[in-house]
Amino acid sequence: MFKLSQTRTKRLFAIHGWSGTVLGLLLYAVVLTGAIAVFAHEIGAWSKGGAPQPDGISTLVHRHVERLADQVDPIYHEEVRVVNDSSGTLRISFTTQRPYAENGLPQPQGHYFFVSRETGEVVEERYGFISEVFSTDRGEALEDFLVDLHVRLSVPEPWGLLLTGILGMSMLVASVSGLIMHRHLIRDLFTAPRGKGMLSDKRDTHILAAVWGLPFSILLAFTGAFFSFAISLGLPLVAMVAFGGDQQALAESVIGLEAPVDPTPTPLASLDYIVVDSTARSGNPPSSLSISHFGTASAEVTAFHRAADGSLTGDSNIFNGVTRAFEGERPLFGQVPSAGAAALSLMGPLHFGSFAGLASKTVWLAMGLAMSYVIATGMLLWVNRRAEAPLWRHFARAVRITVWGLPLALLGSAVAFFITLPAGDPLWWTPAGFLIASAIAIWMGLGERDPTPRYRVAGAILCLGLPLLRHITGGTSWSEAILIGNAEVLTIDLLLLFAGAWLWLGDARPRVRNTVRVLEPAE
Repeated sequence: MFKLSQTRTKRLFAIHGWSGTVLGLLLYAVVLTGAIAVFAHEIGAWSKGGAPQPDGISTLVHRHVERLADQVDPIYHEEVRVVNDSSGTLRISFTTQRPYAENGLPQPQGHYFFVSRETGEVVEERYGFISEVFSTDRGEALEDFLVDLHVRLSVPEPWGLLLTGILGMSMLVASVSGLIMHRHLIRDLFTAPRGKGMLSDKRDTHILAAVWGLPFSILLAFTGAFFSFAISLGLPLVAMVAFGGDQQALAESVIGLEAPVDPTPTPLASLDYIVVDSTARSGNPPSSLSISHFGTASAEVTAFHRAADGSLTGDSNIFNGVTRAFEGERPLFGQVPSAGAAALSLMGPLHFGSFAGLASKTVWLAMGLAMSYVIATGMLLWVNRRAEAPLWRHFARAVRITVWGLPLALLGSAVAFFITLPAGDPLWWTPAGFLIASAIAIWMGLGERDPTPRYRVAGAILCLGLPLLRHITGGTSWSEAILIGNAEVLTIDLLLLFAGAWLWLGDARPRVRNTVRVLEPAE
């Protein structure tokens, strides 16, 4: 595709190989966990079971908000939120901003009510800072762990985000250099394994998967690095350079100074009417409502919507909290709609594949797994060219342990979650199960030159056993899932059983001995 001299080709090949190898093990972990985290919400629904919850707020909520507002101190009326909670309840919170002791930054503190949709009864009430209130949801332990592992590799802030940002840049360098190196890009789109040997076949499939996934890998690398660096580095640097380190001044400059509040007691406009109006404007019910300055003449209601069918981004509709008049849409960034705000709003849907529901998520999962394969085979091809050096032979063993060990560790975290959910602490045991399974996988990989058969058997046992373990620890049965319409339970169980059967039967297939020791760089 690009005509380069032999010297430049070798240089690019070195950049491509080193950028994908030096941080390749961590990059593989980020990409694989990211592919799985695309379905984190569905995995959460599978792990918790129960009936599927409505996608938005469509029930009568005004009376619940008014009733609960009378039970809390008016100081917490500064911001009221109504959220479609994943547990099947409406979460209605009354909060105010106060400095959080651990970092000194302002954070919502107040009362959080979980209200039954059917009866309006308060199922549970919590009080405190938001980071503490929602750190004890046992049923969310597996879902939260998977997301945190992808976003931060479970490394404390801000180092985790910085690390994933560096890995995103490494993936971007490898993808762009790979694009430039391919002289015959169109031909490589149709490369097929030539059957000359295991390593030769892996080289061909590596090229095939890499070329087809180039646009996807560049997109994921750029958006992932943007999210990591923007949160951990970008905003603090902008605040330091332009506002003398005052992040509050930065927020006021971007969002705008809040208009003076008129504290005159004034009844809130009907939230039920606002829900109906906003649903008609956006094409789907709001996932949450935010009411600022509740009970005053300055009350304002914002209805947040997920992306409707055919849309990439959701809406944020603003209504006057007294007259219920529609006042426009709130941009994600800045004070007025702009091209920058529109581009920024696309980052999330494009990175997480959530813009077309299940269809786009499935594509993102498949491409994420393909990219994981590209990274794994790329590292193995790189080290096999240097198999004479003892250091690279040890690194090849580390690659095999990581490639197989990470999926086993993820399955181990799910095992720990289900075992401890009925009467234990899954918030602690879920990551602990991941570490225990990681240690076992490392031990298995140190025992033999080729631990692949051991890994396949262990993976098959875990995949085949997880659906049974979920059921005997109190999970939703298949018959119940069909009756209540929980498709996630049936779908993920069947996928696990299929993966287990594939691993088990695949281990019984005869293996082709490697007949190629030296690989040539891809053209």
